[in-house]
Amino acid sequence: MKRIVLLLSVAFSCVASVLAQDTFYKEADVIRFDKKVHDFGDVMIAEGPVSCIFTFTNIGQQPIVVHNVISSCGCTTPEWTKEPVRPGATGTIQATFSNDQGPYPFDKTLTVYVGVGNTSLDRPVVLRLRGVSHEKKKNLDELFTTKIGSLGLRKTEVSIGYIDQGVVKSDQMQVANLSKSDLTVEPATIAPGLTITVTPNPIPARSMARLNYSVNPAEMGGTFWGKQRYEATFRLNGKDYPDKMTVTGVIKDNFEQLSKADIERAGIPVIERSYYEFGEVKKGAAVTASYTIRNKGKSPLTIHQIEGQGSAATVLTKQPVTIKPGGKADVKVRFETASLDYIGEVIEVLSVITDAPSKPILNLFITGNVK
Repeated sequence: MKRIVLLLSVAFSCVASVLAQDTFYKEADVIRFDKKVHDFGDVMIAEGPVSCIFTFTNIGQQPIVVHNVISSCGCTTPEWTKEPVRPGATGTIQATFSNDQGPYPFDKTLTVYVGVGNTSLDRPVVLRLRGVSHEKKKNLDELFTTKIGSLGLRKTEVSIGYIDQGVVKSDQMQVANLSKSDLTVEPATIAPGLTITVTPNPIPARSMARLNYSVNPAEMGGTFWGKQRYEATFRLNGKDYPDKMTVTGVIKDNFEQLSKADIERAGIPVIERSYYEFGEVKKGAAVTASYTIRNKGKSPLTIHQIEGQGSAATVLTKQPVTIKPGGKADVKVRFETASLDYIGEVIEVLSVITDAPSKPILNLFITGNVK
C-alpha cells in the first residue's frame, strides 16, 4: 500500500512539474530592451558591414537566457549573451548587416527566443534593423525629395502596421532640415491618438533628425477597429503649413492577457466560402455578396468590424456580430460598381476583425468583371 501511495505521489509530482512548465511569462514582466528598432539611416556600400547593439535588462525575478536569435536573412548575423542573466543585470544582442547586396532600402528582423527559469516567454521578441544603402554619397536634397516647407521627408505616408487595443505602438523615421538655419518642428494639427516628436529639436541647419511617431488607441475618443488614418500638419519656426503627414495602421484585439486555457476556449471563425463571384455587370450596377461565418470554438465569437478597401463596399449586416459556439452568421455586403474609377476585372478585399486569438484578421473577396 505504501508503495502505491509513493508511486502516486511521484506521478502527481511529475504532472505538477509539467503543468508548471506550461506557465509562460509575458515580455513586459521579464525583459526590457533599450530599443527594438535600430535605424542605420543612409550608409554607403563602400563602408562594408555595419553593426548595432540592442541591450536588454532582466526586470523579472528569475534568471533569463537568450536561447536563440534567428535572422530574417543570411545578410544579418547576430551574436548575443549566452550565459544566464540575473535579475537586474543586462545582456546584449549585436547584429551585423553585411551591406553587400546593392543599393536599396533594407528592413531586417531578429526573432529572439528567451527562456525564463524552467519555461519561457509566451512569444518571441522581434527586433528590427533598417536603413538605406547607397552606391555613392548623396546630399540632403537628393535623400529627402518630399518637402514640407524646409522639412525634408522621404515620404509623407507611413504604415505602423498592426496596433493592439490598449497598447501604444511606436516607430520612427529620418527627416532633415533643408534650410541654412535652425528649424523648430511642432505639430500644428494632429489626430487624436497620434503623438509626434522630433529629436534634436530644433534641427540644426542642413542636418538630419529622428521623427518619432506613436499611436495610442485609448486616446482616440472611442473604440475603433480595422484600418485607421492619423494625420498631422506641422508648424515650422512658428509658421503653419497645410501639407499633411499620414500614419496608417490596423487596430486589432489584444490577446496579451489571455492564458493558454483562455486561448484554447476562444472562438474560432471559419468562413465557408471567402470568395463571392458576381460574374459580368455593367458599370453602375450594384451587387450583393453573401458569406457565412461559423464559430468552431468553445466560446462566443465576436466580429468587431468588416471593412472594404474603399467606398465601393458597404456592409449591410449590423456590426458587431456575435456568434455562439457551434453557431453561424450570414454577412451581406453591397458592392457599388458606380464607385469604381475603372472598368475591367475587380478584386475587392474586405478585412474581418475578430476577437479570435487564432484568426484575429480574415479576408473576404468580391470578384467579377465590370464593363
